[in-house]
Amino acid sequence: MDRALDATLLHTLRVRLLQDYPGQLNACLDALDDEQLWWRPNEQANAAGNLVLHLAGSNMYYLGDAIGGRAWQRDRDAEFARRGGASKADVRQVWDDAQAVVAEVLNGLQPSQLTETTERTGKTTTFAQILLHVSHHNAMHLGQLLWITKLVRPGVLNDLGRTMRQR
Repeated sequence: MDRALDATLLHTLRVRLLQDYPGQLNACLDALDDEQLWWRPNEQANAAGNLVLHLAGSNMYYLGDAIGGRAWQRDRDAEFARRGGASKADVRQVWDDAQAVVAEVLNGLQPSQLTETTERTGKTTTFAQILLHVSHHNAMHLGQLLWITKLVRPGVLNDLGRTMRQR
């Protein structure tokens, strides 16, 4: 494969943000029922539902707004404040709606745009910096979501990271 660094980076980010992470997140949602979605080990911890809402809001802010130029009014505190009241179907819809925007933005990007800058995040930031932040942020919270799912549903997810690649 003879691909430039910018094209390789964009390709890898598309695979992670459009296939790997969403596949794993959806496997967790499939495994959890409405009650488990809002379970938390203590009041200071996040529930799986909070993590999904947070990733959807963050992805809309960074990809939809900062890179894609779509105005997005984010309420970050509300992403974490929720204590149930939304069904798994409702949470999945929020995620799916955000993923549609993420896919549109990522699929519309060209490798040459990775060095473009924006100030929509409150500081001058390149698209590459934003994309790396989003990928790492998704990976971190996905790890928490996987842990919660494995804790409340022992045995339901087996080495999900490897099996997702084989699909």
